[in-house]
Amino acid sequence: MPKRPKRQVLSPALFRNEAQFFSPTVRSYSPLPADHPFYAMVGRVASEWSHLEHILDMTIWDLLSWKTTGLTGSLMASVTSQILGVNPRCKAIAALGAARGLQDSLLKPFRKLKADAFAVAEWRARWVHDPWYMETGSGTPAQFRAMPEVDPRYGIQDIGHDELGRTIEEIKSLQEQATKLRSAVLVALAASE
Repeated sequence: MPKRPKRQVLSPALFRNEAQFFSPTVRSYSPLPADHPFYAMVGRVASEWSHLEHILDMTIWDLLSWKTTGLTGSLMASVTSQILGVNPRCKAIAALGAARGLQDSLLKPFRKLKADAFAVAEWRARWVHDPWYMETGSGTPAQFRAMPEVDPRYGIQDIGHDELGRTIEEIKSLQEQATKLRSAVLVALAASE
């Protein structure tokens, strides 16, 4: 059994030199209040991400329903509701596009979208799923981090509006990409008739 380390007592004599300063600081946190404006921003992150996934779902529905009769919205949604995340949606679009005879040059940008979305998806998950706190004294919003790949820190970290805002803007950029790609798919399907 390893020995316990000896207790160390810090003597005030250690801190008499003016070049050294010792001041123990304790920060305390409580859960973010229910009406805190950060929750609106977190909701916005979640909502914007849902819009991105919906654009991809509509692209899948376009590919499924092209020259196919009898497919209702609820039938197609019963398929896409089982697909979780941008990555598998982009894979489904590439597979359906190939099955419909679309050129690889049209499908390749969906692979790029999938890659571009990876880090943004990780940040979305952090904002939505990690617990939120507020420093008791200053009211500064903070979030607990447990070493995620995109932010390998541990413990409660102060968070600013700009960090959440940056993720929202990145998601909106992905939405623009997905909308342009969906339009290109629709044009290609119409041209193949």
